[in-house]
Amino acid sequence: MRIYQLRNTIMKNYKILCIALITSFTFSGCFGDKKTVIGQETGSDDLENKNFKGNAFSFAKLSENLCGYIDMNTVQKQFAVSGATDAQEDPKRRYTGKYCDFFLTLDNTPSKYSRGNLTVVEDISEDEADWQEQWEWRKKSLKSAEYVSGLGKAAIWIGKQRKLEVKMDGYTLFLVVPPTYTINDKNAKQHDYKNSAIAILKNSKFFKN
Repeated sequence: MRIYQLRNTIMKNYKILCIALITSFTFSGCFGDKKTVIGQETGSDDLENKNFKGNAFSFAKLSENLCGYIDMNTVQKQFAVSGATDAQEDPKRRYTGKYCDFFLTLDNTPSKYSRGNLTVVEDISEDEADWQEQWEWRKKSLKSAEYVSGLGKAAIWIGKQRKLEVKMDGYTLFLVVPPTYTINDKNAKQHDYKNSAIAILKNSKFFKN
């Protein structure tokens, strides 16, 4: 019995590790951000937001175009300090599925713009019960990852990717905020991407009030 339980534990952790690595490769390409998770234990992190009130929409009820769920005025205001004069949805969607591609106009110059995107990925039902462990491994596998409190069931900010991942009931939100380093400003790279991403999603329509 102990051997059987040990085998199940090893396979479970191996599966979680594979998911974390695949997610890292798929969404980032930032190989320098990875770190080893071998030998690390799960179950020690208090990642779950106990005050989460639930989704405003189930995955099935979300429309294909997610741009209507975020406020472009909020996006622009968050990046105004770095020269963004406008934020709007890109009408030419580049991907299929539930997705939003948007861009900032920089310094009132239409030829100078910066892209961001929002996407939603449905959780695999058989893995839903193990989501805490998966998120722990995800956070531990990336050097620039950190937990964000008070957002969704759990949230991780990945600084090197300018990406905020938020666990909801049945799906995960992925918000990649636009870079500001295309602006001719020596301080542009110092933009607080993390707080901008948090503000954009906190002002979105995904959460119950």
